[in-house]
Amino acid sequence: MKSLQKPGRIADNQHMNTFPPSLTAALAFLGVLLAGPASAGTVNGMVSDGHSAARSAVVYLTGTVVSPPPLSNAQVDQRDKMFSPHVSVVTRGTTVHFPNDDTLFHNVFAYFQAKKFDLGMYPRGVSKKVTFDKTGLVVILCNVHSSMSAYIMVVDTPYYAVSDTSGHFHLPNVPSGTYMLHGWHESGAVLNQIVTVGAKPLALTLTLARK
Repeated sequence: MKSLQKPGRIADNQHMNTFPPSLTAALAFLGVLLAGPASAGTVNGMVSDGHSAARSAVVYLTGTVVSPPPLSNAQVDQRDKMFSPHVSVVTRGTTVHFPNDDTLFHNVFAYFQAKKFDLGMYPRGVSKKVTFDKTGLVVILCNVHSSMSAYIMVVDTPYYAVSDTSGHFHLPNVPSGTYMLHGWHESGAVLNQIVTVGAKPLALTLTLARK
């Protein structure tokens, strides 16, 4: 008869209990944080579109990084015929809630790269949710109000930021090493460049351009 197995206990000589994937990722990420890198630096700077500061631009690093756990309590609100936040970043596996806090019905749907869905029309006080299990860009729209839009960038890295109203961004506690830096803006302007992070702060001026 197959032996029963309790969490964290060895059932036999060949099989050890495995935690759920989300918990495994969280434990691995926590281990990295507790151990701490040999040295870590800061990446900061300003994002421009070539003419002016690029607000709400997404900047993130990829390379040899530990996959972070899904975020908790992520949401994109609907209020005053707008999505809020307009631009956000979530880690892969995150479930995002879409509450309707408006006085109107909305029909939330999405397409592009990472996810396609249609939540249908629902009234004030109702919230629906979607889990984003693939990296990439998601464009959020409303079938009822064409002026409504939002963007979610799904990443598999803990090093990401959204630029502020002045185009500034800040990535703290980045382990020393070489990474690919990605920049994106809703205008369609992008940037991909290699950066090397050391113990000293790395200050960058990023100029995004449309392909």
